[in-house]
Amino acid sequence: MKAFELVYVVEDDWIASVVTEMLLEQNEAFGTVRKFTNGQSALNALRQATEIPDLILLDLNMPVMDGWEFLEGFSALLLPKRVPVCVLTSSIHPNDIAKSKSYKEVAAYFSKPLDDDTLVQIVRLLG
Repeated sequence: MKAFELVYVVEDDWIASVVTEMLLEQNEAFGTVRKFTNGQSALNALRQATEIPDLILLDLNMPVMDGWEFLEGFSALLLPKRVPVCVLTSSIHPNDIAKSKSYKEVAAYFSKPLDDDTLVQIVRLLG
């Protein structure tokens, strides 16, 4: 059994999304990856989901619904289990890092691009 059977990747940049998916699929701790190009589509999927993800990797700057708006909607959901969110963004601004800590759902904050070292950190932290 994998530590994270289902992972949501919420990322609008196609290249970053594909690279993230490939790295997750190459790591034995991660199973199925579902990709979303904005927070609204991910939130809609969660509201209708029969299978709840084990981890969400969330970009902050996206069209339609950004990561902050997603976190607001996500924190209001009544899910049958805790789903940790790891922010994965290009922002290294101290205000964004501090703001992310105000959400109990956010387990960690990482700068893009995702790499193997970051995956090891996620598994150690949450796996």
